[in-house]
Amino acid sequence: METREQKNKKMRNKIIKEEREKKIGKGVKVVTIILVIFLSFLMYGMFMGAKYSIVKETKITNNKIPNSFHGIKVVQISDILMDSLNKNDLNYISKKINKIKPDILVFTGDLKKEKHSLSKKEIDILEEFFKGLSSNIGRFAVIGNNDDDSFKVIMENSNFEILDNVEKILYYKDNEPIKLMGFNTSNLKSIETTSDYYSICLLHNPDKIEEIIKTNSCNLALAGDTLGGEIKIPFTDIGVFDNHKYNKDYYKIKNTKLYINNGLGNNNNIRLFNRPSISLYRLTKY
Repeated sequence: METREQKNKKMRNKIIKEEREKKIGKGVKVVTIILVIFLSFLMYGMFMGAKYSIVKETKITNNKIPNSFHGIKVVQISDILMDSLNKNDLNYISKKINKIKPDILVFTGDLKKEKHSLSKKEIDILEEFFKGLSSNIGRFAVIGNNDDDSFKVIMENSNFEILDNVEKILYYKDNEPIKLMGFNTSNLKSIETTSDYYSICLLHNPDKIEEIIKTNSCNLALAGDTLGGEIKIPFTDIGVFDNHKYNKDYYKIKNTKLYINNGLGNNNNIRLFNRPSISLYRLTKY
């Protein structure tokens, strides 16, 4: 027959075992919840966040903007990074851009990923995409650091004017123009100019802006390249996959307003807290 002491010991062991099983059960639940949340974010980032772009609208005010350009819409896209996007993705983007009805359309480089060579089929898809984009005044592009000889072929076949360390004087409705300046940030050169018109500078790598404004005046500078870090740490400006000095959406550098587009494609097949974007800038005098 068991003694009272032995019964008490068995009871204590049973209680300890039940408490241990409860703790293990709670731990498993917590780990499961964390795993489900992590996998949900991962799946969203890979299949939704990396694909569906948003339109970011910004009002740009400067009294140097001519009356004829007051209220016009400048739309910027950047960093398609083929093969991160397919034909259906580009069709979706094209519809969003054309719905805006851009006056000026600019592409700030990187049609493809660094080590990716565009196939004939991909070149055809990109040409079809760019040809299908509408603009009222003009369409312009600057080369990115990943682009090769196919960039010139695609842009010219799509009726985009490449600005390779050159300026373009743009007139609209009257005799007072604005100035577009396109910089090749992989082979940067100063642009000789004598005009003091309101200037929009296009560049791929935003970190080159300091060198550019040493010799050229930029009222508005539009860049890409950073992809916003692809994964943004919530409540911060920190991007996981980025090492640029200029990596936020906006900077004021002396008299230059620098805006950085988050790009349409991706290098790591994921976007979290940082959607691919189409940038819309409305130019206004006041």
